[in-house]
Amino acid sequence: MTIGNALTFIKRGMTDEVLRKSLNMSEDMGGLEQILKRENLMFSFHEFDEAFNHRLVQCQEEQEADHLKEFKLWWILLVQMNQGKRVKA
Repeated sequence: MTIGNALTFIKRGMTDEVLRKSLNMSEDMGGLEQILKRENLMFSFHEFDEAFNHRLVQCQEEQEADHLKEFKLWWILLVQMNQGKRVKA
């Protein structure tokens, strides 16, 4: 697992509708992890946060930052639904 994988996930996840649909269809954390593993995108929650913060400081426009924040919110909600419990943002 690497921050690089998390950066790639954010980049792909924000533009790849097929990947998002696949992740949305998962029923549990095992399903999410299986999809990420298949796509060679395994990362930890800490690595995701690091990658998110890295991308956020690179945003040049408020709209770009808002889109990135919306993506993070989608990911957190998806993880929470699949875990069946709350995850710290």
